Formats: sequence, structure tokens, C-alpha cells
Amino acid sequence: MALRPIKGEPGKFLDTVSGEVLDISDYREDDKYDTTFIAAGAVVAGTQLIFFRDIQNKREIDTNFTQVSRLSAGEEVIVDRVGFTVRNATGNLLPTPSDIKKVTENGFLDVRVNRLLLIQGPAIKFPSGYGLAGNTVETGQGIVSIGVPSTAAASRLLKTQLLTSQHEVEATLTFHPRPWAVAAGLALADSMPTFDTSMFFTTWLHGMVKAAVSK
Repeated sequence: MALRPIKGEPGKFLDTVSGEVLDISDYREDDKYDTTFIAAGAVVAGTQLIFFRDIQNKREIDTNFTQVSRLSAGEEVIVDRVGFTVRNATGNLLPTPSDIKKVTENGFLDVRVNRLLLIQGPAIKFPSGYGLAGNTVETGQGIVSIGVPSTAAASRLLKTQLLTSQHEVEATLTFHPRPWAVAAGLALADSMPTFDTSMFFTTWLHGMVKAAVSK
């Protein structure tokens, strides 16, 4: 459902579907997020990684969802930005810049609410605003992020979306084959990426979060 600011009433939004008025003074700015991973090696065409679904045994470093594909009871989020990141380090795993490029340029992210499309596109389209900046002299390493590591520079949804515990949320990262390119002369071995290192990916739903501890 889309939200529209109410003119002359700062902090209040109208739910254009239900007619309910939301007061964001009850909310805090934050993210809902989940993480998944892919093993090193050649990626099979059509490989899919699902976010927000497989949360068992994960800790807060990787997800803050406690219910499968749903917010916790009584929790609400006004989502205004969807972001995607490749974790630059997970334990002792240090993905190379070339691996990160392969993910962001070959992965296709699709985010749905109640099976209805919220937003989709190549992973490079989803800067989170989070990331490292600067230089490094590590061998075979570098600092890579999608876009500028600045939340102010990260693109936002044109229409904010309200999520509650009644909504089913799912995001899918798919590595699609490119048969058209192979038919046009690209080597089959080059049409799908091969990763040198196992990698962890996080999808972020940024916005205003309402929960029991928000007030």
C-alpha cells in the first residue's frame, strides 16, 4: 500500500488504500534486513538465493527477522529504500573486488510483498548507502560498494510502502543465463560467473520502524 504525506500535518501520512492516518512520531529510522550466501565456484544458470525466508539459527549480525518472511507481531515499517550489499568480510572470507563486480552485474534482485512486485532489477541498481570508503593495500583486495557509501545519495522508492506482520515479504537474487549472448558468439564458459570466494549478501529494507521499543 502507498503512503502520502498529509499537507499541513508534519509527520503524518495517509494510507491511500485503507484511509488510515499514520503518525511517524511513533517510529524510529532503521532497517529490516536478512543475509544469505553463495559458495565459491561456478554458478549454475538459474541459481536463486532467497532472503527473509530461511532465518533459522541466524543471529542479529545477519538478520533481524524473527518470523519467516514476516515482521514480528505489532511491528510496522514504512519502507522508502531497498538496498543490497555484498559483505566485504565474513569471518576470514574476503571477497575480491572482481567477485563483488560479478555479483552486482550478474545478480537480479526481485522484491515482493504478498507476492506482488515491489521493485526489481540488476543488483547494481540497489545502493544501500552503506559501505566502506578509502584505500587499501591488501594483496588482491580493494574497497568496493554499490554507488556512493552515503545514505543521502542512495536512491529511494518513489512511493513509500507500509509493511505489517500481515504482509509476506520475500526477496530473490537470481543468476539468469544469457543464451542470446552465447548464440551471438560469447563463449559458454563466460556467460555465467565463477566465484573465487564464498560470499554473504544482505538485502536491506530501510525506513521508519514501529515496534514496542520505539517510543
